[in-house]
Order: sequence, then structure tokens, then C-alpha cells
Amino acid sequence: MTGTADAAPDVDALDAAFARTVRATGASIGALYLLVPDEQLLCLDVLCGAPLEFAAPWTRVALAAPAPVADAVRENRMVWVSGQEEMARSYPRTAIALPYPLALAAAPVSGARQWGSLLLMWPATRPPYMTQRERGNITSSCRRLARLLEEAAEWGGAVPRREQPRVVAVGTGARSVSQATAVTGFVERLPGGSCAVDLDGRLTYVSAGACDLLGRDADRLLGTRPWQSLRRLDDPAYEDRYRAAVITREPVTFTACRPPGLWLDFHLYPDASGISARIVPSGGQTSPALVPRRSPRTATPARAGQLYQLMHLAAALTEVVGVQDVVDLVADQIMPAFGAQGLVLSTASAGRLRITGHRGYTSDTISRLDGLPLDTLHPGRTGPHQRHPRVLRRPGGDAAHLPRGGADQRKGGVGFPAPDHLRQTRPPTSP
Repeated sequence: MTGTADAAPDVDALDAAFARTVRATGASIGALYLLVPDEQLLCLDVLCGAPLEFAAPWTRVALAAPAPVADAVRENRMVWVSGQEEMARSYPRTAIALPYPLALAAAPVSGARQWGSLLLMWPATRPPYMTQRERGNITSSCRRLARLLEEAAEWGGAVPRREQPRVVAVGTGARSVSQATAVTGFVERLPGGSCAVDLDGRLTYVSAGACDLLGRDADRLLGTRPWQSLRRLDDPAYEDRYRAAVITREPVTFTACRPPGLWLDFHLYPDASGISARIVPSGGQTSPALVPRRSPRTATPARAGQLYQLMHLAAALTEVVGVQDVVDLVADQIMPAFGAQGLVLSTASAGRLRITGHRGYTSDTISRLDGLPLDTLHPGRTGPHQRHPRVLRRPGGDAAHLPRGGADQRKGGVGFPAPDHLRQTRPPTSP
């Protein structure tokens, strides 16, 4: 067996111990960050209590960053943030991208060496202080996680990590079939409509009453996110209500209109396993001013998570010092926000395209692209002087709009070749 295969049970044991820690502390969300060997970087390894999309701005955290998980490791101490006001004072970047009432603790995971940081989050309804017993339980849990990481490292020579963070369930037990049938019957008999939504935002149950109110059959709703399958909910304001319910674990209510004029009240009741939603006709005529207005354009609205990531980036840009700081921040925030696999930042200088930074490309590829004359960008189509973004949806068919000098014929003539995203190590961030 290989070292990774031998260590696989230890990864399962780590996930189980992590989930037990979150459950025992009463936290609603937990995350385990591991230090990347030979890099001043923390990477998210395991998450529970929230979809991975929520953690996108913080999947990679520089050890020098002003963030709770980084401070816990760098200063080897537990960080406690009692609420939203303290978050805004101590960690303004995080407060902008996470504008919800909550409390959090970040503790170092250390044993024979520093392994990383454990992050725990609670609803704002908990007391604004942490008892000595709570601190002791979290500290002992971190030591237990450190021992498991050390055992895994002894088996495989390195801590086994996957390319993407793992999402684990806290685990609350399962109902019997008869209980499930009784619950379904109970819900169907209630007036109005009822839905169940998992933590990833997908509908897992829709009652007949909800189908009638929403004007959709169950088979067109199950497995979808409401803001994707219901056009009137395709607005970041509604998605943000769902995010608020998941993160704060507090009930949330909003009103939306089903065309042509049926106003519906949505009541969201979250817990560690998902959200129960009640849908009832609104008690009165709701003013259109209380709901977001839709543009007559058909462009798809940005997702709420993408907007928060960009706000986090804007706050971080106020703290940059040099060009490389800008490159690192844009790469760390923009790429995860939109699922990009490669990034090139360039400027126009003396009639040529100068590359100032990149991610996902080798230095050899960048050296072929750096210094291309601007006229290779086909003036009148795409270039810095056009001041308009252009989206190329497929590799090959849009090659005419890209630099001729950087074309890669093996990849259909695309000017910027496919990123080297299959590399196991992170490529340099500057040419």
C-alpha cells in the first residue's frame, strides 16, 4: 500500500473528531485550517455547518493576514470575537464579507509542531463571553486533532490533503421510515406550503401546498436552488436571506411576488442540518418598494456570495502597499469568487502588453506573452483601449479576439493557453 492509502483511515478519523468537536461545543459552523508546508499559508481542509461556497473568500489565508485563524496560529493563542461590533473593530475585512450577527473562536492546532487552526462559529444568541470550561474543551479538542494529524503524517510522511476542502456533516441521527411517513403526512395537512432546504441551498422536500403557491411541479423544484428555478427569487437580496439563516441560525422572513400579483411570505427556520421553510400568502398588499426591482436587461445577476467576496477584496485593497500585494489579493479573491483556473494581470506600456502578475500559468508561458505589441490584440475588437470586458465562452471559436503572438495551436488557437491548474504545487505569482 502507498502511504496515502495507509493514511486514509486517519483522514476519516480526523473528520469524525472534527465533527465531534463542533457538535460538543454547540457551534453552528466549524472549519479546520492546515498550514501548507514551506509556505506562510493556511488552507481550509474540512468544513461543516455551511456550504463550501460560503468559505470561498477564506479557503486560503496568508499567515500574515489580519484574520482570526491566522492570528491564532501566528500568536499561538485562542482568539475570541464576541459579536458583530467586535468583529468590525478587530477584523474589518472579515466583517464586510460576513455581515451577520455571530460569535467566533479560533484556536491553534498544535502538538509537536504547529498544524493549523480550528475555527468555530455560534449564533449571536449565545452569551458574549467564553467560560473557562469552554476554553478548556476547545483546547483539548485541538490537541486531539493535532495527535491525529501527527499519526497521519507518520503513516504517509505528510498529512494527506485533497485538492478541494472536504465538507462533513455534524451528524444528528436518522429517523425511521415510519417517522418519516408520519412527518410527511403532518406537513401535507398544514395550510400554506412547506419546503426543506439543505445547507447547500437545494430543495429536498416540497409539499403540495408549496407547489401550488409557487406555480411549479415538485419534479421541477427538487434538487434545485430556489433562486435558480424560480425566476422571481433570482436576486442577490433573496439569496442573502438564505445565507443569513444558515450563518446566524436565526429565523428569517422575507416577502416576494409570484407574478402577476400574488405576494408570498417566506419564513425560514434553520438548524445544523438545513432549513425548514413555510410559505403563506401575504397578509396584505406589499409595496413593490419592499422587494428588489429587476432590470429589464436579461443579464444574470451576480450571486450574493460573489458580491461579498468583492467587498472583501475592496476592503483588502485599501491596505496594499505595492504592485505584488495587488496581484496576490486579486488572485486570492477574484479567482475563487468565479471559479477561475488561471489569471493574468497586465498593463499597457510603450505600445506593448506588460504582464505584472499571474496565477495558474508557468513562467515559460508568461514569457511568451509578456511584451506583445498591442496591435496583436486586433484593434477594434478587444484591448486595453476598449474599456469593455469580453467573455470568451469556448476555447477555439474566439481565437480571433486574442493575441496572435501567444496562440497555442494545440489548444485550438486560444491566445492565452489553458492554465496549468493540474499542477500539485502553486505556481509563481509573478513573472
